[in-house]
Amino acid sequence: MKADEIIKRRNEISNIIHQQKSVKVSELVSLFGVSDETVRKDLTHLEKEGILKKKYGGAELISQKELTPVLYRTPDNLELKSPLISAATQLVDEQISSIGIDQGSTMALLANHLNSFSQKEIFTSSLAAILELVHSEHNLYCFGGKYSDNDMSFQNNTTAEIFPDIQLDLCFLGSSGVKNRKGFCTSSLVDAEIKRKLLNKSTKKIVVLDKTKFDSSSLVEVAGWHEIDLVISNKGIPVDYEKMIRAQTKLLLV
Repeated sequence: MKADEIIKRRNEISNIIHQQKSVKVSELVSLFGVSDETVRKDLTHLEKEGILKKKYGGAELISQKELTPVLYRTPDNLELKSPLISAATQLVDEQISSIGIDQGSTMALLANHLNSFSQKEIFTSSLAAILELVHSEHNLYCFGGKYSDNDMSFQNNTTAEIFPDIQLDLCFLGSSGVKNRKGFCTSSLVDAEIKRKLLNKSTKKIVVLDKTKFDSSSLVEVAGWHEIDLVISNKGIPVDYEKMIRAQTKLLLV
């Protein structure tokens, strides 16, 4: 069986268990037309990634702790995030005219640092980022959708494309826990799709994540490290992750 088929099936199982909270092996065997043994291998793999817990005849979703609203998360690990933001903003120059900004507390901090730059076209789904930039010279555009209070962002999970014709020079992306993953992650299926759209619309793609993200797992892997142009994190991340990322893309540790 091809590797991409296995990955696709396991992603679909992740989506199913996130929606249903639990699933039976027999249901997955019927749905995917594979053997019991194959399904059990899939569940074992997803259990190692921290997504589910196997039980007799099936598996159940591991409940993730609800995230603190982004408005109150900003001060957390500020000493780790500050040098990352400084390094990220140094990549913005006069040749950059359009920027995409992801949601999250780190991205809100980054948005604040963009206030000193001359006029840019800035696209984001983050209300927190917009509030940081509302008095700047920049032209602000929002990827709309349903408002999420915890993330202070607008989340559009429809098939309708917002700003279909734009191409961004640069985008900054945040990430939740990446432990046991081969790329950057998020805790939300809807947010994962928003991040992927931002990736597809951007010429240069940069992920900014502090080193604590390597100590915890998350529900959805958005994209592999090889799909990113640069990862910015703190010195002292686990050596195996440092080697993995450097093998696939550029890594800046500050």
